[in-house]
Amino acid sequence: MSRSRVLAGVLAGVLAAVVLLALAGCAPAPGNVSNEQFKQLQADGVRIIDVRTPAEFESGYIEGAENVPIDELAVTAESWDRTEPIALYCATGNRSADGMQTLQKMGFEEVYNLTEGIAGWDGDTVGGSESAGGTTDPSVSGLPVMYEFYTDW
Repeated sequence: MSRSRVLAGVLAGVLAAVVLLALAGCAPAPGNVSNEQFKQLQADGVRIIDVRTPAEFESGYIEGAENVPIDELAVTAESWDRTEPIALYCATGNRSADGMQTLQKMGFEEVYNLTEGIAGWDGDTVGGSESAGGTTDPSVSGLPVMYEFYTDW
């Protein structure tokens, strides 16, 4: 085997390894994403939108997030660049999933949804308490509340 063929084979292997490593650091496919994938999007500078109410947002939010309540999302997004990646989240992932569908129908090309919402978020938050959802007050957390009444009569 000639030396040039060996060199070409080595170069092809190195090039393949570089391509694979580059792809490993790329953003996830648009759609529902995990905490780790959302953190990668955040690190990449993707626009993060919190679709909860202003009161929920004030109780604690993911760093860098903008607050655009779900009922204002379509109107507000009219002026946004439809090629810019957008990552959405809410309290539990339901409203942001609806928001993702809204933006996709509007022609946005790259939209992400934090599947478990801020309730399942294990990253840093700004404001609010130390809890994952930012608050324990059921009037602003957006999470379901269960009351238990006990009597021994």
